[in-house]
Amino acid sequence: MTARLRTLLGKGNYEASEARALKTFVGSHSSVVELGAGIGYISTCAVRHHGARKVTCIEANPHLCDYIRRVHALNGVTDSTVINAIALPGKQLRSGAASTPFYVADPFWSSSMDKPGNLPSHRIEVPAVSLDEVLADARADALICDIEGGEGTLFDDVDLGDVRFVLVELHTNRIKADGVVKLFENMHRYGFFYHQQASGEGVVLFKKFRASRPM
Repeated sequence: MTARLRTLLGKGNYEASEARALKTFVGSHSSVVELGAGIGYISTCAVRHHGARKVTCIEANPHLCDYIRRVHALNGVTDSTVINAIALPGKQLRSGAASTPFYVADPFWSSSMDKPGNLPSHRIEVPAVSLDEVLADARADALICDIEGGEGTLFDDVDLGDVRFVLVELHTNRIKADGVVKLFENMHRYGFFYHQQASGEGVVLFKKFRASRPM
């Protein structure tokens, strides 16, 4: 917890775009899965401020997982699951290894599956889990994704199940313009549209409007 991070939290400016978007799609019915849960701020907001009934946090950095659990406990978030893993599409997981490399960086929010070019970091192996299964087990209707460029390929071939809302923080510096185009094309293929009112400042909300097309 750096001094800068404390200041941002105190002023309500930490993850502000994501926090503002929550009111559009999170309510007492919501089961939320969050990829890249950080310090547990967004998942806590989902419960404390918007009444989400359940949150499932997937966090690759093992040093943050106990921290998230403590944040949840201190804020009365009781129906929460925190998993130290990287979530991959089921098909991609079946064709790969049981774990995947991850680079823990300083500051923690720059940690990524790709080695940060200009920051101190060290490589670890993190268990891989099926995003399809995580969403199904949680009976999730909302997915939040802040995974430092992993969003570029996450939606290539995934079963989103009953998910109706997907909130993605874009990291254009990592996935480039082609990756952004590909992400939008994939989401449209799954039957989601760009929710303009809740999107902005690097965050995009997609809302489901029809059944997905055949793969």
